Amino acid sequence: MGTNSKKKIGQKLRNSFACVVDGETEIWYLNMLKRNEASTKSISIRPELPQKKTLQEQYRQVLSLAESYTAVFWIIDTDTIIRNERTFTGNKDKSPKVVLKECVTSLPDNAIFIANTPCFEFWVLLHVLKTAKYFETGDAVIEQLHKNDLLKDYSKTRKYFTQDGNDIYKRLKPYLATAIANSKFTGEFDYENLERGFCSMHKLFSRLGVDTVTGQFGNK
Repeated sequence: MGTNSKKKIGQKLRNSFACVVDGETEIWYLNMLKRNEASTKSISIRPELPQKKTLQEQYRQVLSLAESYTAVFWIIDTDTIIRNERTFTGNKDKSPKVVLKECVTSLPDNAIFIANTPCFEFWVLLHVLKTAKYFETGDAVIEQLHKNDLLKDYSKTRKYFTQDGNDIYKRLKPYLATAIANSKFTGEFDYENLERGFCSMHKLFSRLGVDTVTGQFGNK
């Protein structure tokens, strides 16, 4: 493809974003982000409905979307990978964490890998608690959430996440700057040490140019 064609594609796709997720929770949250932030309407969430796919299938989907979007965010929970790694008995060069590393390290520049350990609820927790503690299960994180007044009624349901006037994004928005700082505090993703509290959701807001004071998105 010639330089002029590439330039035209780049112009056409300017500020268009896609998110590849593996569960309903992330979809509900991202939809509420779009509901509350008018300038995020260009975000496309793929798949629209959760589909249980292998890492390789998700990886191929990310590669495909990267050809037609300004940026693609690949958001995964690592709890399943950790469980599968523990019980894996095959060729160690094909273990879940090795496959994950091979996929992530070969992503194009406009594909951003985002992980939550053990699950999305850890990102929610970082709005109210600075921690890198490893929680074995999502239920353990939710139990911790219930100890905070803001999230004592937290429920992993569509109704809770999307309720009018008090959806999950609107409820957490005043604490977004804190959550981003706490997300950065968890450090860099370590393929050899998956069993630690980790979150890199801050990369989503950084790439979108979010203003954590007003919640509005800039022109980055």
